[in-house]
Amino acid sequence: MFERFSKEAREVVIRTQEEAEALGHEWIGTEHLLLAALRHPEQPGAATLTRLGVTPASCRAAVAEVVSGTGDDLGPQDAAALRAFGIDLEEVRRRAEDSFGQGALDGPAGTEDSGAHGPAGRHRTRGGRALSRHLPFAARAKKALKDALGEALARKDRRIGVEHVVLGLSRSDDALSLGVFARLGVAPEILRERVLSDLRATAA
Repeated sequence: MFERFSKEAREVVIRTQEEAEALGHEWIGTEHLLLAALRHPEQPGAATLTRLGVTPASCRAAVAEVVSGTGDDLGPQDAAALRAFGIDLEEVRRRAEDSFGQGALDGPAGTEDSGAHGPAGRHRTRGGRALSRHLPFAARAKKALKDALGEALARKDRRIGVEHVVLGLSRSDDALSLGVFARLGVAPEILRERVLSDLRATAA
């Protein structure tokens, strides 16, 4: 499928790694696809997001608020449910890292003498600083990319562009994606309508 992506869309997929690493995340999700798409504000789809008032800074803040670095499958509803039982995920992470070091909750136990490798196979220096490695794509990100392909096929477009990635993201219905859009003040269905409207105007 990747060979069908335009140059800009390929860059979006590639840059998700940088976006995830910058936020200290252990996975690549829809939120990182959205951030990477905003690196191409002149491209269809991303340009629509810009006109709706979404900036890289506002998007990064929204992602940080929703995810809070707690893991792939924990969205805002999960965090709220745990808080109702007196469990603060950020406090748990802070205490664990104070006691056992940075990234203590990122992998299985029993890695105290791991040499050059830390939890979850992450490569580390002797000082314990994490080095870059390939991060896995979360199921929701894979779905968004498949939906991008579906959008291109439905429109009979020969290649998958940034616009199709954004359209794919607008179809995401998981709690984390919806939480990010809610904090940005952008309804996914409105985003989809605006992107399609912009594409029609361009084609006219």
